[in-house]
Amino acid sequence: MNPLAALSAAALLAALAVAQDPDVADAAAAPRLCVLVSVDQLAQWVFDAARPHLAADGGFARLLAEGAEFADCRYAHACTETGPGHTTIGTGVAARVHGIVRNQWWVREKAAKTYCVDEPMAALPDLPEGKNRGAGLQRAPTLAAAMEARDPRSVTVSVAWKDRSAILMAGAKADLAVWCESSTGRFVTNTAWTATAPAWLLEFNAKKPLDQWFGTSWECSGPASAYALLVDNRPYELAHGNGSQQRTLPQPLTGGLPQPGPAYYTQIYASPFGNTAVRLCAEAAIRAFALGKDDIVDLLCVGFAATDVMGHVFGADSVEARDGLLRLDRDLALLLASLDREVGVGRYELFLTADHGVAPTPEWVRAQGVDAGRRVIQTFVGAACEKALANEFGAPPAGRKFLAHVGEWSVFFDDATLDAVRGARSLAEVRTAAARALAAIAPKVPGIAAAYATEDLLAKGPGDDPIAQSLVEALYDGRAGEVQLVVKPHWLDGATPATHGTPHPYDRAVVGIAVGRGVPRKTVVAQPITPGFGAVWFAERLGLPRPVGAVDVVPPELRGGR
Repeated sequence: MNPLAALSAAALLAALAVAQDPDVADAAAAPRLCVLVSVDQLAQWVFDAARPHLAADGGFARLLAEGAEFADCRYAHACTETGPGHTTIGTGVAARVHGIVRNQWWVREKAAKTYCVDEPMAALPDLPEGKNRGAGLQRAPTLAAAMEARDPRSVTVSVAWKDRSAILMAGAKADLAVWCESSTGRFVTNTAWTATAPAWLLEFNAKKPLDQWFGTSWECSGPASAYALLVDNRPYELAHGNGSQQRTLPQPLTGGLPQPGPAYYTQIYASPFGNTAVRLCAEAAIRAFALGKDDIVDLLCVGFAATDVMGHVFGADSVEARDGLLRLDRDLALLLASLDREVGVGRYELFLTADHGVAPTPEWVRAQGVDAGRRVIQTFVGAACEKALANEFGAPPAGRKFLAHVGEWSVFFDDATLDAVRGARSLAEVRTAAARALAAIAPKVPGIAAAYATEDLLAKGPGDDPIAQSLVEALYDGRAGEVQLVVKPHWLDGATPATHGTPHPYDRAVVGIAVGRGVPRKTVVAQPITPGFGAVWFAERLGLPRPVGAVDVVPPELRGGR
């Protein structure tokens, strides 16, 4: 072969290799499938503590090897709960814009709380558990809605254990939102998304996928070194839900029942196998909808919630929570392998994050010399505020109180009571005076760090106060109380071992990992982002309008080739 011919042959082979590698061929080409993954309660500090113990062939190791990790991914809003977080993941904006300000919030007109996915909605005859759930309280469009508006042939499927996770990530315009009901152990949906129960979902439920673990034992899956710095059987952990009254591993998965039933499914929810069930359902959905099989870009949302439940029940610094994360690592690897098979390597892009973080267990950090504690903080706030307002305005009318509701770290006034004691002042003047008075009184209650009159927060702005800024990002007109409360760091309101919902770094700073064409491998990105980055990034990748109100900017290193 002459040298010119040999050169030509080599060039042809090189060109073919480039054409077969989608990463090299066209870093700007749109993926066939976009994937948003939420790992419920995956705080950055929790991930960092577990990182040395994750498997070399696990899902996290693969994502970090093939993609970019964000060193500073944190929520702008203070309302670090499941509903607000998943809505941010799906819309790209903070609660101030999307309106889902808590998992539940006080509604003045009803004098009651509403759940973030409460919506009158008919059930499907084959899936009656799915009734009265919908995305009607969202006030910002999701990425799924933008994709559907551009091309109605685009398919969006969202699968999670929690109804609010599946529904709020994808929104009303999704083709299907699917969640699990612990009462029956079935994955369900309703008429908000489909007129008839999907055949594939009925088939999936018919196999009773959650029943496969009945009678088996939840044991530590990692090496002893993975749990070496953790203490099992701590007295403030809750007991496993099988009637054993024990707080250790291993534990039988029975729910204390002779056969699978609601208590057993609830125990599965509080174990790593709740995440495995979600993974299996997501894989069934990928196959059923043939996601990513054609040139129309589809969207898959997956919400792993068992990590959150294990954190609440046992503490995020527990043996159980650590094992749950190690097992999720394996489930992620299997999900990625399924995407490789069904969609194709390099043909899908993925952003993994969390809906919120979590605080360390108060007793655990207090033993290490940190100021921490627990009590019914908001109950004491309510009592102190009632007393302060009675001193200020006189006793309220018989049978009435000044406060309609204290909860979700917010204080709501009873306007009828204020109107009765306002004298010559207008109701607005009295409300302002009362809010400022309570903002001064509340921090005197043990466990409260600060309080703000909502009116002043909005009128004056937060200035350079990061806590106040996060509170502003959590306020939505008509869904905010007159006073905003800030709990002291590492203090907890209630009896569960651990929780979240505050503006403190352990609740707002979460994991963020992006994998896709043009994303440099094994990279740590310093530019700060919010967990809404995935929706912003995918919108830019697909040439869709930027989400209105989004603050994230795609960094330059995610725009070039590898």
